[in-house]
Amino acid sequence: MGRALRLARIALAAEGLRLRLLLRVRLRQGALVAAALCFFLFALALGHAAAFFELAPRLGGIGAALALAGADLVMALALLLAARGDRSLGAEAEAVRRAALAELRDTWPRALLHEVIRRWK
Repeated sequence: MGRALRLARIALAAEGLRLRLLLRVRLRQGALVAAALCFFLFALALGHAAAFFELAPRLGGIGAALALAGADLVMALALLLAARGDRSLGAEAEAVRRAALAELRDTWPRALLHEVIRRWK
């Protein structure tokens, strides 16, 4: 029974680690997406008028507008790609949790296992 409790603690700790890592990744992604949106809007609102008037004599009106739009698109795409994150974070914690639960299933009587899983959820 002591081994089963230890396995349950390991599984619970691994699940907690996985959830903390997932939360950290999601918060980081949200912050980067918000930053990308801010840069996109500020670039459109504040920089376009000045840049347009600077570029228009050399590129013409349409050329200046296309150059500004291209620069904005590159910046927004770079920030969105950075926000994608690493999907492998927490994979080791998930593997440890699954292994501990699999061994726990083999160790504990089935009725007790169902009760532990029901309370865990």
